[in-house]
Parts: sequence; structure tokens; C-alpha cells
Amino acid sequence: MTTNWLVPRRRPALVAVVAVLTLTSLGLAGPAAGRPEQPAQTESQSQAASQGQAVSPGQAVSQGQAASPGQVAPLAQPAAERAPSLVPPGYAPAWADEFDGVTPEGTGLDESEWFYREGDKAICTNQPENVTVDDGLLHIAFDELDEPYGDIVTSCGGVVSKRWFGYGYYEVRAKLWGEQGFHSAFWTTGLSAYIPDVPGYTGPHNRINEIDGFEVDSHAPDKLAYHSHWFMPGHVGNQGNLVTQADSSAAYHTYGFEWTPTEVRFYTDGVLKYTLDKAGPHGIQNVWLTTLGYTDGVVTDHLPAETTWDHFRYFAPVETGHDRSAASAMVDNGDAGYAETGTWDYETADGRQVAFGAQDKVVRASSASGATASWTPTLPAAGSYEVYAWNPNLLDTGHTAAKYTVLHNGGSTDVVVDQTTAGQQWVSLGAYPMTPGAGQRVTVTGDAAGAGILRADAVKFVPSTVVDHGSPGYSEVGTWATSTAVTGWRGSTTRYASPSTAKARWAPTLTAGRYDVYAWVPPRDANMPEESAFSVTHAGGTATVQVGDATPSDGWLRLGNFAFDAGSGGAVEYGQSADSEGKFGQMRVDAVKFVPAPQEAGAPTTPGGLAVDVSTTPANGDAWFTATWTPVTGADVVGYHVYLDGQRLTWQPVRRNLFRLHELLAGQTYDITVTAVDRLGNESAPSAARPAVAPADTRAPTPPSGLEAEAANGQAVLYWQQNTELDLGGYNVYVDGELVNGSVPVGNINDETNRPLGYPVEASNNVAHTIEVRTLDLVGNESASATTTVTPLPMSIIGVKDTGYGETGTWSASSIPGWLSTPTRTSNVATATAQWRPQLAQAGEYEVWAWVPSNEFSARARYAVTSADGTVTTDVDQRVGSGWTSLGTHTFAAGNGGFVTVSNLGSGYLRTNVVKFVPVG
Repeated sequence: MTTNWLVPRRRPALVAVVAVLTLTSLGLAGPAAGRPEQPAQTESQSQAASQGQAVSPGQAVSQGQAASPGQVAPLAQPAAERAPSLVPPGYAPAWADEFDGVTPEGTGLDESEWFYREGDKAICTNQPENVTVDDGLLHIAFDELDEPYGDIVTSCGGVVSKRWFGYGYYEVRAKLWGEQGFHSAFWTTGLSAYIPDVPGYTGPHNRINEIDGFEVDSHAPDKLAYHSHWFMPGHVGNQGNLVTQADSSAAYHTYGFEWTPTEVRFYTDGVLKYTLDKAGPHGIQNVWLTTLGYTDGVVTDHLPAETTWDHFRYFAPVETGHDRSAASAMVDNGDAGYAETGTWDYETADGRQVAFGAQDKVVRASSASGATASWTPTLPAAGSYEVYAWNPNLLDTGHTAAKYTVLHNGGSTDVVVDQTTAGQQWVSLGAYPMTPGAGQRVTVTGDAAGAGILRADAVKFVPSTVVDHGSPGYSEVGTWATSTAVTGWRGSTTRYASPSTAKARWAPTLTAGRYDVYAWVPPRDANMPEESAFSVTHAGGTATVQVGDATPSDGWLRLGNFAFDAGSGGAVEYGQSADSEGKFGQMRVDAVKFVPAPQEAGAPTTPGGLAVDVSTTPANGDAWFTATWTPVTGADVVGYHVYLDGQRLTWQPVRRNLFRLHELLAGQTYDITVTAVDRLGNESAPSAARPAVAPADTRAPTPPSGLEAEAANGQAVLYWQQNTELDLGGYNVYVDGELVNGSVPVGNINDETNRPLGYPVEASNNVAHTIEVRTLDLVGNESASATTTVTPLPMSIIGVKDTGYGETGTWSASSIPGWLSTPTRTSNVATATAQWRPQLAQAGEYEVWAWVPSNEFSARARYAVTSADGTVTTDVDQRVGSGWTSLGTHTFAAGNGGFVTVSNLGSGYLRTNVVKFVPVG
């Protein structure tokens, strides 16, 4: 099976119109062996590449076929038994589970497709028995535990898909719970062996990013939270929004999100609710449907209770092939034809590859002024080529003005790309005439107008003739004008006209042959025609493609595959017809392009000669496989997909016949297969499988460094440096020789951002304790101990939710974590103050400490300690250095007469967390 992936076309961020796809509308014919010469159906008639097979629960639309125009796969059950999907244009059904069960009685979760969520989380324990399937529904139950332990007072559950999914449209229909205490979510994130939620996962490390399709706390069932995150390797949050809408517990609603290279769009019942920027990095991830006991104050009167889920459906972007050709020339970093000047390095974090390149995760990066990278292709023939650069985006750290210079027959052209917003995808640099052997190339450097890390990966040169408005071959009839507000191909201007007689025409100069023809459709709005059409004049006659509200916009629309004679006799025209009321709309046009392409003639030949080797780096725990195979020849073969145990690993077809994947789990054996792919995403049958055997690992990891133990009241708070081994599984903590963290290790490869916040362990006051911390790898090898001692002391520690903390002025909760990840507060009101007033049992000297939650937008703060000695102030710059700051040693009387006050010395956000009063002597 393949989870279909393609960079979707951009769409206007505020479009809320979706196509209602019933199971009947999705359910007709498979393809014939070859296609007649006729226009392809529009992408709104998205069709899955199945050879006539149905989609049933736990089954792909196709085994090895991408979503492409001209093909449809029916979903299994009659439309009357299914809720319709509310899908934006441009997507095809790719995989679904309707939760119809696996037994004749319609019960049972399909365990071949789903993991059960396990392990403790928040105040509940995830139990497989809380997940059931019957009556066409997935049920996730939650209840009180008969025997609570620690903070765990309820049972809960969830499921995690075994398949990985990428860009596309995700949808569930669900009814949630509406009383205090539970947290339900529809979300995606990848898996790794360190994640306790899915102990059965033994695949490679693949936790890259997270998208929260919704998160709902049951005490507020009408408020849906939309967020996203990255793990690369540290956790980075991408704050979204909390949107009030229909009560999720009162009735079933259809929830969906559309994931593109630059943003995520969230829908409820087909209506766009929120758009969240999410530029990258993006990995193919798993789907999670979960309900947790999450907050104290659970309403127990109506337990056990449940959330119910009618279906999960994934729709893949339709692959149009507008940026692909078997005759393309690609130059990747490291290939012949790639060169650098200045200082460059590989893009890694703690030894982990974190940025996604076009064919792998080997990406080059430079912060050096004046550094350049260049790509010189070996072109197959003289002609017009559209040039694309892969943008290996990594959060907001890319260069904001990466200047690509394209050297072509007509000279050179500069194209400036903001790498922070362009998304993880191919970015068109334009179409240019080029000649083999003329030294033509692409060079990138960081322009002085921008800043950031310049990244370089691959550039491809795709044979393509583009006729843009205003260029030779473009003409108009009637009155047209230029729009700068509505942009077109590559962010250019567009043209618009309203008269009924107005027409636009694109007449290219072509060599004889077959071409796929594409028209750029500008973003739709309410003024555009209800009925308009493109007419293609080709060697065999004229073909018409209708355009309407359901046609995808803000992207390339495939009009079909046609034969053209040499010269400029072929053309595309665009015009409109009156609507039902006899009215005409405002037409918008931009460019049309012609990509040389043979007529579709079935799937490519299966690759042969697959060989798989496994290598290791014991020092950092990495193991990786390298797969090579014999290239497939074919007039329409554009690359290959690589699979591990049937799961596709490649975002898009790799051009070369080599692929590597790092971070395999030691001691595991995986089956590797390869398929060949044509330009519309059709795949060959898979190759014969070859094993990738990751050797067993018996090497102990490195002990943690920098271990420190801080005395607290009945506790020791531990700090240490995060290890950088790629197979880090976490840490075991021992107090006086006893393991205190149970069977689940503390921390993991994504935990270094939490390490400076401290890890608490219980320990008796006024007793010296020996603390040991040992590193664990993913297969359970344990390091030698890092050791320290600590003597906890009775002291007063006051946080922002404790008695003794007070505020004046306007304050709010802050997302910046404090000591031990406790809450922090903030105020940008200049006169606001906060106070910590302890209740001290004994008079005496105390050293006073404040935990400072720093941030670049924070204030310069003045802490004033009032004690029996009077008032002493300490000024602290809260913009730098999160952690404890000593406010000095002071004499306090018993009781609550002493206190600490903080105020703002100027502008910025004043922040508060914890103050502690530590007895001296």
C-alpha cells in the first residue's frame, strides 16, 4: 500500500467551500488499459488510482497506485449507510476505516491497521480493553479506576494508525464527551521506540511533527483547540487558537484538516474555522484518535462514559504531474554538477538529520556571508525548461532572502525566495530557454536584504513551455485589466475581464509530440463565472474542459494529454457562458504550460536488482540502510518509491536509484521494496523484498554529564545535560540505590528543552542522599552511574498557584514554562506587581531565590525583599537566563511578615513563577 503524497497547490486561506463527496459520488469505474485522446476530468472529480478495487475498512484505495485524474475507487458500503465526506477540491480518497469491525457481527478493531494506545498519561492509564468497535463506531471508554495509584485515577484509551500519512485532507466524524475531566483529540504525530504509548512499535525513529486536528477538554465541549508542534530533535510549539463552535458532545460533527507545505486549515462540518501557518519540517506521520483523563475534578456520576467515532478518512492530493517529466535533469547536493563556495555544513541537530531534502535528509546549510551553492545540469536537449529549487525549510530559521540566479540562453535572472515561508516543497524559479553544454546553471546566495541560515539541497530542470500573460503567444479579445491583488503563477499578477465576449488565448511554439497541458487557475471568489471553460486546439481537433465552483483554484489544473504538430498551430482559449440568470462573472487568467509527456499506457515496469546494506555508527547508536536498484527505462518514469515493511518512506519519488534511511532500531529486520513511478503517480508492482538487518546493540551508552542535585522541601531536584546519542531512550534515576522512576525512563531524545527545568524526586529532609542517574538506550542497555549527593531542607516554596502569591494590576497566564514546568504569569502593565509572602515556622536567616522565566520580550524587573532587616532590591534582566537568581540572605521573623515583591522597571512583559526561602545554617 502507498499513502499518496504530493505537494498540494496553494489555495486561498479563507476559502470555506468544500465538495460534498458521498460514497456514491466516489464510486465508479477503474481505468481502461490505455486512455483515449480526450481532456482529463477536472481535479474536482478527484479519482483514486485503483484498478477497480473498493476501499474497505483498513484497506488502501490501491496497492501501489497514486491518486491521479481519470480514475475512481468506490468505498465499500452503500451511500445510505455512510456519512458524506466534506472534502476541499483537489483530493482523492486514499485510505479509510469506517469502523465496521473485523467479525461477521461487525465487531473488533482491525489490529492489522491500528495500535492501541497504552501507558499512563496525565491522570489516566490507557487500556486496550477501553477500545471497542461495534454498530459501525469506534468507542473509546473512560472510567474510574477501582484502585488508583499516584496521580492515576481513571482509565482511558485510544488508537494509533500503523500507516503513515503526509500532505492531504484528514477527516473524522465524532461525538465527544461533555462533562468535567477528559480530553479528546484527533491528531497526528510519528512514532519512535522511546514513546511508551505504543510499546509494539519497532520501526525507525519517525517522530517529526504534530498536528492537532482538534483538542477538546470535556468541561468546555464547544471550544476546539488547534495547534501544531515539531520534534527536531527538541520540542518546538507552534501556537494556534481556541475556537468556540458547536458543542462537540451534543451531536456528531465532521472534523477535518487540510495539511499543505505552508499551512494547516481546520474545518468543522465543511466550514473553515482556522488557518495555522506551518512551514516545516514535515514528516509522514501516524494518526491518533484518543481520549484521556486529563484534569482533576472528574464528574464520576455518569461514568463509565465514552467518545464515539464514525470514521477516519484520508484523502491524498491528486497528482497532476505538472512539475515532473522523465526527461527532467536533477542535481542534488553531493552530485556531480553541485558546487559550493564559502563555509557549508550538513544540517543536523545533535547528530540527527532534521531537514527534509527532495530525495533524502542530507541538506547543506551555511551562515557564512557570501557563501554560494550552484547546480549545473546535464540537459538532454535544447529547449524550454521550468527550473525548480527544493526548499528544505526548517521552522523559521531559513534565509529570508535566498537569491537564486538562473543562467540561461537569454542571460541571467534573479529570483528571491523567503525560505522561512516557501514551505517544504519544490519552488518554481520560472521557465527559461536552455542549451546543453552551455554552462547554464543555478546559483544561490543569501541576499543582503535578508538574514538567516541559507540552505541548499536540489534543483531540477523540467522540460516545459510556459506561456504567461504578457509573453509571446498570449493574446486577448475584449477589455482586460491587470490585477496585483489576485496573484498567479509564482506570485505574479493576473488578468481579469467581465464582458461576455472576452477571451484569453495562449498559443505556444512547440516541437511535434504529445504534451500534458495545464492552466493556472487563480483563486476563486464570488465574482467569478459559474460556467466557464478552457478549449484546447490540438492536432486531433478541439477538447473542452469545464471550470466551476468545485474546480481547484490557486494552482495548476491539468486539462489533458494531447498531440500537437510542430509550430504554433495549437492553442488554449478561455471564455465563459451566462449563468442560470443570464449573468456573466469576472474571469481571471494567468499562464498555461505544456509539458512533454507520452500518453498514459499503464503502470511502469517493476524495478529489479534491489540490494540492501546496513551500516552502523556504534558511538552514537545510529544504524541505517542503503538500498540500490537497477534503473527502470520508460518514457514516463520519473522516479521511485521506497517501502519498509509495506510502509512508504518517500514523500515523493526519488529520482536516483539509491536511498538511505537512518535511525533503525537495533536488533530488528525490515523488508525493503521499491516501485517505479510515472509522472501522474501510477506505480509499478513492488520489487522482490530484500532484508535490512539492523545488528543487535550491546554497547552501553555514555553516562549523563553535569549532574547536579538541588535541595528542596522533601525533594531533590535534579539537572543534567541531555545525551546526544540517536538511540537515547531516556534515564533511570536512583535514590540511595533504589530505582524511583519505575519501568518508564525519564526523558528521551526530545526532552532536552525540559532538562533545565529540573526533575524532582522525593527524599527526606535533613538526610544526606546519594543520587545516581544512568542513561538507557532504546534496547535497554544502561550506562554507568553519574552520582551526586544532596540533603533536602524544610523551606517555603511559593508558586503562582499557591497560597501566599498575589498580584496587583492585570495579569494573565504565560506559555513559558517555569521551574519543574510549573505555570508562569505575565503582565505588560507598567504598574503591575506580584508578591510572594511565606508563612515561616521559625525566625532566622533565609536565602531568598526567585526562578526567572526568561524571554526576549520580557522586562527588566526589580525584586524587593522585605524582612526584619528592611527592604533590599535586586534588579534582574528577565530577557536572559532562565533559572534561579539569588536575591540575597535576609533575617525574617516567624510568621508571614516578610515578603518579596516584583515590579517592572520599564517596558516589556514582567514574568513570575516561584520564589523560595531557604534556611541558612
